[in-house]
Amino acid sequence: MLDIDVNLLEQTVKEAKETLRDGLVATDIWDRETGLSLAGFNPQPEAVALFNQLTNEMASTLAGSNFPGLNRYFLLDLDGGNTVVCQKHGDDLMSGMLLDAAKVNLGILVSIVIPKYAAGVAAARNQHH
Repeated sequence: MLDIDVNLLEQTVKEAKETLRDGLVATDIWDRETGLSLAGFNPQPEAVALFNQLTNEMASTLAGSNFPGLNRYFLLDLDGGNTVVCQKHGDDLMSGMLLDAAKVNLGILVSIVIPKYAAGVAAARNQHH
């Protein structure tokens, strides 16, 4: 069982929502082992399970290609003007955001939102260690 402060995870989600406003369509922070969301906005349980699987497949593909492993996040440009960002938070937690690309500045996303999201998850973990 993860030793994590769920209230701080929920605060991290709230801060992302405040920064991205209507550009944030949905977000979840989940336990990679169980595939269960621990905190979210407009939660997407099917996406959580499938992005968990995709991340494992990407790790395997990168290793099989003799490429470096996945570091902190990956970003997908989707049809319909949407973007997905999935972040690794150690080996046990991940988060994902579905974004309306027309309403999200990529520079703010990469330089502010992604690092703040990572820091919020780390703080939730560090409260118990």
